[in-house]
Amino acid sequence: MPSKVESMTDIMQVFRETVHDIRQPVAAMTALAEAALTEPALPAAAQHRLKQIIEQADRLSGMIRSCLPTPREELREPGRSRPDLADMVHIADEVIEARRLTWTGDITLAAPARPVWCVVDPVLLRRALSNVLDNAARAAGPAGTVRVEVKQCDAAVMLAVEDDGPGFGEIPSGAGLGLAAVARHVIELGGRIEYSGSAYGGTRVSLWFP
Repeated sequence: MPSKVESMTDIMQVFRETVHDIRQPVAAMTALAEAALTEPALPAAAQHRLKQIIEQADRLSGMIRSCLPTPREELREPGRSRPDLADMVHIADEVIEARRLTWTGDITLAAPARPVWCVVDPVLLRRALSNVLDNAARAAGPAGTVRVEVKQCDAAVMLAVEDDGPGFGEIPSGAGLGLAAVARHVIELGGRIEYSGSAYGGTRVSLWFP
C-alpha cells in the first residue's frame, strides 16, 4: 500500500500536469480575442469586451504560472530532465504564417536552418512575438515590409522584428495590446526588450532571452 507521502506526491504530479495542459487552451482564447481586435470597423463596445476577455485570460494565466514550478525548480525535481524549451525558429515561423492570413504586406524570416532552443514559456513567447508583429504590420501598412530575425548570440537568443514604417511615435492607432504587454511578457520570461531604428527606415524591436 503506498504511503501517504507517496500518494500526495502522485496527486501533486497529476495536479501540475493538468495545470500545465490548461495553459494551451487559455493561450488559444487570448490569441482568438487578440485576432478579433484587428478586425476593421470593430464597434467600440466589442473592442472593450474583447480587451476585458484578454485581461481575465491574463489573470488566469498568471494563476496557472503561480501553480507551476520555475525552470530552476523543475531542474531540481527528481524525474524532471528539463523545463519548457522553445524552438525560436519554429515559433517565429508559426506566428508569421498566422499573421500572413490577415496582412497583405511582405514578411520575411532570417533564421538558422536548425532549431534555436531557449528555456522560455512557449505560450508567452508566442504572445509577445504576435504583439510585436502586429505593431510592425500596422506601422508598415498594407503594402509594407516586415523582417523577423532569430539569432544565437553567445549565451543569449535574440528575436528581432523591424519594419519600413514611419518610425517611433508614428504607428497608426490600433486596438491591440501593444508594446506595454510585450514588455511585461518578456520580463516574465526573464528577458529584456530593446528599441532602435530599423535599417528599413522604421522601428526595430529586439527581444533578448537568456
